[in-house]
Amino acid sequence: MKRSGTTLIELLLFLAFFGLSSGVLLAFFFMTSEQRVRQQTIATVEQSGVQLIQTLTNRIRSSERILDPAIGTAGDILALQLADDTLYPTIIGVSGSVLYVGEANTLRAMSSSNVTVSNFIIRNTSSAEDLASVLVEFDVTRTVPLTIPLEYTRKFEALVPLFPDDQPSAPCSCASPSCSDGIYSWSYCIDTVCTDATVDLPCL
Repeated sequence: MKRSGTTLIELLLFLAFFGLSSGVLLAFFFMTSEQRVRQQTIATVEQSGVQLIQTLTNRIRSSERILDPAIGTAGDILALQLADDTLYPTIIGVSGSVLYVGEANTLRAMSSSNVTVSNFIIRNTSSAEDLASVLVEFDVTRTVPLTIPLEYTRKFEALVPLFPDDQPSAPCSCASPSCSDGIYSWSYCIDTVCTDATVDLPCL
C-alpha cells in the first residue's frame, strides 16, 4: 500500500504551530527574566537603604553634639562631634550620587556603587542642646540598562536621638564646619592643633 506524503497545507500548519509555540515560549522567557531582574533590583535598593539607615543611626546615636544643621533648621550636610577625637569632626553628605562620610582628614564612601543616593536631607529636630535628635531622609535608586530601562527608587527616613557620653566640648577649638561657595569645609585636630582638612564635600 502506498503512503501518502506530507501535503503543503500540513507543512504550513506545522510551521505556523511551531512559530506560535516558539513565540509564546520566548515571551514567557523574557517576561520571567525581566521579573527576576526587577525583584533583584528592588532587593538591592531595599538592602542598601536599610544598611545606610543602620550605619547612620549608629553614628548619630554615639555622637556628642550636632554641629550642623542648627536646631530647627535643615540642610544637605550632617556634621557631628564624636567622643573619639580621631573622628572629629564627622561630616556626612552626598557628592554626585554617592553618600560619603568625612572623618577628620579622610573621606570614604558609605553607599554602594550599585545604587545612587539623592535628596539627602537632615533636619535638626532637637528640642534643646541636651535633647538632641535629627530626622534623616534620602532616596536610593537603582537603574538597570535594559532595552526599556528599569528603574526603582525608594525613600528612606529615620528619626534618631543622640545618646552622648557627656563630652560637650570639642577636642580643640576649631572653627565650626561651614558651607561657602558650594564647598563644605572643616578643620580637624592634630595634637590639639587645628588643621584645615584637605578633603571636602559639595553643599547647597
